[in-house]
Amino acid sequence: MERLRFDAEAAFIPNEELLERVTIAPLTPPDAVKAAIFRLAAGGRIVRHPATVPQILAVLEGAGRVSGAEGELEPIAAGEAVYWSAGEEHETVTEGGLTALVLEAEGLRPRAPSPRPR
Repeated sequence: MERLRFDAEAAFIPNEELLERVTIAPLTPPDAVKAAIFRLAAGGRIVRHPATVPQILAVLEGAGRVSGAEGELEPIAAGEAVYWSAGEEHETVTEGGLTALVLEAEGLRPRAPSPRPR
């Protein structure tokens, strides 16, 4: 067994214009499957951009809004996840902050969709 850290001390502030008020704690090296904890501070944003490979964003804590190809922001909260296909334009924003597990990999697919809570 190997233990991994993803707390705030294990995270770094990326030097990317796409990420505003975001820290990242990688869980895997940047090959095969990329897995990382993204922390978006209050007012944080991952600006609209195309997914380079299929991607899942699973919200662990907090809430925000996400968009896909259509560009319409929809609410997302802890316990929910979204999937974006390769090339799909998407964005994530939060007013109060959120923590998410982000997975990226060629061939990544979501399981059968779950009904969205109302």
